[in-house]
Amino acid sequence: MLASSLSQRLMRPALLPTAAVTALCLVCFSAGVLPVPLRLAALALFALLTLAQPVGGLVSVILTAPLYLMPASLEGAGRTWLFPLHEIALLITTAMVAGRWTIRWLQRGNLSAQQAWGRRARATGTAYAPHALLALAGIIGVTLAVPEGRGAALREFRWLIVEPLLFYALVRAVGVSRMLLVGALALSGAWVATIGVLQFVGLDLTPLIGEKRAFSENIIAVDGVRRVTSVYGHPNNLGLFLERVGSLAAALALGVWSGQRFSTTSGVQSAEHPSRRSAAAPLFFVICASLSLAGVIVSFSRGAWLGSAVAATIIGMGWFLFRSRDRQAWRWSALALIGVVIAAVIGLALTLRGGPGGGSVDARLLLWRESLAYLQRHPLGLGLDQFYYYHNPAFGRSLIDPSLLGTSEEYAAHPHNLLLDAWINIGPLGVLAFGWLLLRFYRNALSALLDRCDLAALGALAAMTAALVHGLVDRFYFVPDLAIAFWALIAVAEREH
Repeated sequence: MLASSLSQRLMRPALLPTAAVTALCLVCFSAGVLPVPLRLAALALFALLTLAQPVGGLVSVILTAPLYLMPASLEGAGRTWLFPLHEIALLITTAMVAGRWTIRWLQRGNLSAQQAWGRRARATGTAYAPHALLALAGIIGVTLAVPEGRGAALREFRWLIVEPLLFYALVRAVGVSRMLLVGALALSGAWVATIGVLQFVGLDLTPLIGEKRAFSENIIAVDGVRRVTSVYGHPNNLGLFLERVGSLAAALALGVWSGQRFSTTSGVQSAEHPSRRSAAAPLFFVICASLSLAGVIVSFSRGAWLGSAVAATIIGMGWFLFRSRDRQAWRWSALALIGVVIAAVIGLALTLRGGPGGGSVDARLLLWRESLAYLQRHPLGLGLDQFYYYHNPAFGRSLIDPSLLGTSEEYAAHPHNLLLDAWINIGPLGVLAFGWLLLRFYRNALSALLDRCDLAALGALAAMTAALVHGLVDRFYFVPDLAIAFWALIAVAEREH
């Protein structure tokens, strides 16, 4: 049953407390008010707990990925050292997993371990071809960087190519369950959204979390509304993250409303007697989904609203697919739901933030035209994180439209379109790699949805589609939290338990 399945996976006596304490150790390390020895001791305890249970380290990566603009800092050698928490968690987890594997390798015998590793490598070589292609595209993206942007390209290669791929590899190798992945993503959205909602009502807790490395205010007044940023540098980044993790949580929250229980592995189950239901896990997803939706609303991101509407439509269609035996009635109901949701969101967006030409629509169009001009001159792309070094007139390479001079768009770091962003950063090979990965994702998710009525697959499908829709006018992948979420969704669609 869905509820019992969720409870078994999310409420294991040893796993969840270990993961919680592991994440708490990372929080203590980031607390600048604590003495340095105590912070380092917390980091050492984090490493020991991760050695015992690597899943806790990977959960910590997901929970801290939104804090990439609020790194932990340590003073030493006459300078300030900055440590993004998700990066620290990932590197320590990698080291601990490597240590565990080394011990097992020595215990089992070198020859047999090498032979087993060789067989696995040959069997999975084709499966990881798009991942290798993405890594190659990232290397090319570094080589294309202009001299003053080489450091930025190397940083982005580490943050957006190497580390997300490493995260995905560890998720696969350690055997993190899908429900734990989904639960960690849902919880990350809930706490980020809570910070944003509190900002909206006048209580800003971000100074207690850390120093934000961004130039914007936490609350931005634009188009007659107050937009909040939570832990991010812009409200749109808040919407981009929450539309994904919130959609995933919303699909799992269906388990609390259904008279029937839907399995994450084996299709529709018969109704449970109410007294036997274990509603704790589904209620967890209801709370997380509600908080994420509230965060999307107060971000006032029209792209996030539209993405969330599309995700809600997909979840609704999946719901009708699960519930309805009359496929004709399901089709008409799904069409009606699509129309109502999209019309409502468009009407709300136009009412609150002006007409279709309002906001940043004109600037987006100019950035797209400029990006196409760069790609005509540089068909292999500009390189990782190099758009700023071409777009900004200060570097002497700009094709910027004169109307953008003197505005905030003069310092734009990306073209606000997923295809242009990918091509500019990692070239046509990178676009091919993403297309390959997305085709696999949709094949896996749709197969799980149609064959097993899988709620986790439905949530992943809704989340990825929301990301693609919003990515048509904004970011899709090239920031740390979105990159980690992307690979987590890929893993959710691939795993069966």
